[in-house]
Amino acid sequence: MSQVVEVSLKLPARPQIKSPAFPYGVRDVRFTKQAELDPLPKVGDSFTMTAGALTVPCRVLQRNWDEHKNMFVIACEYGGTSRISNEDYLTILEASDWTAKTLL
Repeated sequence: MSQVVEVSLKLPARPQIKSPAFPYGVRDVRFTKQAELDPLPKVGDSFTMTAGALTVPCRVLQRNWDEHKNMFVIACEYGGTSRISNEDYLTILEASDWTAKTLL
């Protein structure tokens, strides 16, 4: 059974990325998106998300129920190589269905 969740994605730091929204860099930025997943991934599982035409590999770090949102929040890290290209990072940063939030 599919379930709507919030995916919170941490991408590898890219010091070259500059954005007016994040003038101090993107190290402490998380990208969130609501998605319908089936099955609900467990800690350690991998799954893919999209940002425009880009397919983003995600690895689950944590899965928690959020009472206020009434849904699971899936904390993930970029599941590809330890590096992400500037082009792919900017694709996710500029994707209309992802929201960038700073932790600061």
